[in-house]
Amino acid sequence: MPRTPFPGTITLIEAQQKTRAHLGPRANVFIGGKFSFALSLEVVGKHGLRPGLEINAAFLEQLLREDGQSKALATALTFLGHRARSEAEIRKRLERDEWSEPVVEAVLIKLRDAKLVDDSSWVDNRSRFKPRGARMLQQELRQKGVARDDIEAALPDSDEEVENALLALQKTARKWQAVPDERERQKKAIDFLARRGFGFSAAREAWRRLGEEEEAEAT
Repeated sequence: MPRTPFPGTITLIEAQQKTRAHLGPRANVFIGGKFSFALSLEVVGKHGLRPGLEINAAFLEQLLREDGQSKALATALTFLGHRARSEAEIRKRLERDEWSEPVVEAVLIKLRDAKLVDDSSWVDNRSRFKPRGARMLQQELRQKGVARDDIEAALPDSDEEVENALLALQKTARKWQAVPDERERQKKAIDFLARRGFGFSAAREAWRRLGEEEEAEAT
């Protein structure tokens, strides 16, 4: 059964020996010789906590609230460490741990300020490393719970769409070189791009540019 934190005079602050990745470095705070609560080292340092300092009820509530934000932020950073995430994905992950709405919003604000979360950046990363057409990106963003206005702002324009389609073809150029017939190569390439959400005009233009690049390399 978890202990209820209590106020009083700090007698000892002791760093926890084991650090859990999703929580970060933490310290145990003892009041009157008894363990009262644990805090992130960030919160301990921010408030200059030390033995002999008096912690009243209001100050204790503030410390625990800030520690909650610190723990939620550590969870979000660990979650982001695996791959880029949309804001909706991060919100859902934090809500799974039953963090309150103010804590979730505070974490998202910190991530935005640090430019660690941005739905338009998510689209940019997705397009660069695993090229997808606007239609498929739009579908993925909807599934991730991104708002309609944010989706529209994040999606690539027509020129970027062609660039993404060209990048997709470049990453798979060997497939097309193995097909002897030119018209069959084009058909397979455009079908390939269609399956990845690219429109016909963007796919055709990307194929034309790929041909120009191959001709330039051959000369």
